[in-house]
Amino acid sequence: MRDEKDLMKNPFMSNMKFLEQAKEETEFERIIKILLVPAKSGIYISRYNLRDMGRAIGVEMPIKDRKFMLKDLFIYAKQLNKMKEFLDVIIDFVDYRIEQYKWLEENYPRSKAITQKWIKKANALKQFIENMKKEVDIYKNV
Repeated sequence: MRDEKDLMKNPFMSNMKFLEQAKEETEFERIIKILLVPAKSGIYISRYNLRDMGRAIGVEMPIKDRKFMLKDLFIYAKQLNKMKEFLDVIIDFVDYRIEQYKWLEENYPRSKAITQKWIKKANALKQFIENMKKEVDIYKNV
């Protein structure tokens, strides 16, 4: 009965299952979020970093929203059959950030409590990307 009242308020809400699916994140969106949210990834990737990552796989990109740039990079990498190369570029960038954290620890020992948390997250991200790399061949024909 309650669904019918809601349906009368909004006749376009006829398929509740569709609405539930529309609210769910896709796996691709989850990956983008993991990479772009420093609290999840342990690193910050700027728009200029993304542009440089694109150049590393032979793609020139205009500077725009980070989310759109990263999505585009994944799409280009797939189209150019350079997904493994792109994931390697991301791994190299994560390693670069980890080295920066280690430098901070060496030069500012009191920062170790903070940087260790970021290093742990960055290492988890690195492992996540390594796993994605292993799956590239599995999903190659998808």
